[in-house]
Amino acid sequence: MKVRTRIECPEDAPATRRVHMAAFPGPDEADLVDALRRDPAWLPELSVVAVDDGGLVVGHALLTRLRVGEGTALALAPVAVAPEWQRKGVGELVVRAALTAAEEAGEKLVVVLGDPDYYRRFGFIPAQRHEVSGPFEVPDGYFQTLALSAYDGSPRGVCQYPDPFEAV
Repeated sequence: MKVRTRIECPEDAPATRRVHMAAFPGPDEADLVDALRRDPAWLPELSVVAVDDGGLVVGHALLTRLRVGEGTALALAPVAVAPEWQRKGVGELVVRAALTAAEEAGEKLVVVLGDPDYYRRFGFIPAQRHEVSGPFEVPDGYFQTLALSAYDGSPRGVCQYPDPFEAV
């Protein structure tokens, strides 16, 4: 069975929630996505799903707007894959599709909090190399940035995540 990616449609919301509920031990990530949909940070063209041959949503990657210093960037979070599709490349496929959509939209910078061994494959590097820091303490290397082709050295500074992230 093959998987393809596409921009999430409004009618995909229940299926996307199901993927997040199945992929994580509790409802936090699913609730975060629902809250982000109602927030000004939501960018519908940067919510990407992976679907199987039957059109079933099996993965999701979300990029939303966040402040970095005096400018803006994108936050990659959350990313989820249905358990039966994990470790089959679906996560990588949906993240790459979201990053491509951001690139095509002329975005400059993406930040992610996650395993450096995983996110390095996409080109993420420690955020301090771009003079970006997170609003919280995390182990070295886990807060990362990816400069897209429009990146011109800014934004720089401390990230301020949208309000829905505070509830997680």
